[in-house]
Amino acid sequence: MQTSETDRLPQATSQRIGPIGRLVRVFGAVVMTLFAFDWLEAGMTWFGQASTPSNPWVWVVTGLAAYYGLHQLPDSGFGRPWGERVLATAGGIFVLIAVVTLSLHGELWAHPLTTVLYGLNVAFLFVVSLSYLVAVFLGTPGCEVGGLGELIRRLRGVPDPANQDAMWCIGGIHCLDQWEANRRHETAR
Repeated sequence: MQTSETDRLPQATSQRIGPIGRLVRVFGAVVMTLFAFDWLEAGMTWFGQASTPSNPWVWVVTGLAAYYGLHQLPDSGFGRPWGERVLATAGGIFVLIAVVTLSLHGELWAHPLTTVLYGLNVAFLFVVSLSYLVAVFLGTPGCEVGGLGELIRRLRGVPDPANQDAMWCIGGIHCLDQWEANRRHETAR
């Protein structure tokens, strides 16, 4: 029996995103890229200032980077244990870096901790931008980070988990995808 190219590719989830979801993701990619370049332009001089920790957005981005970048992405691309392993390992490394920073400078908000946090945050913003675009091209429903997870699974030759719901999204993109899917289903009747 002869197999076609599509038979050898892992099967993606049957529910793909619609045109509104694609447009929202392209807009998200543009916005996140602008945020990333804004952070790059501000640079380490801004991030290392003593007043930076009082900016709540620094901690919002850091929290999102830890959860989505260090947990959800490895979880989605390599399986549940990997998300937990990467997050735990990164947490241990951050604690070690914090101890080194405290012993060198007598305070936490100094190099090398600020350098590592800045790098994590800027990298996360660029990865999210890329994730949005990957989700557009693959049609991955749910959180944009799920698009990179699907790409990783495809490159590894691992099919999508059967009957898995789209990845929950803090921005509500999963709700938009469900709404579009319901509209398609209703108009198909």
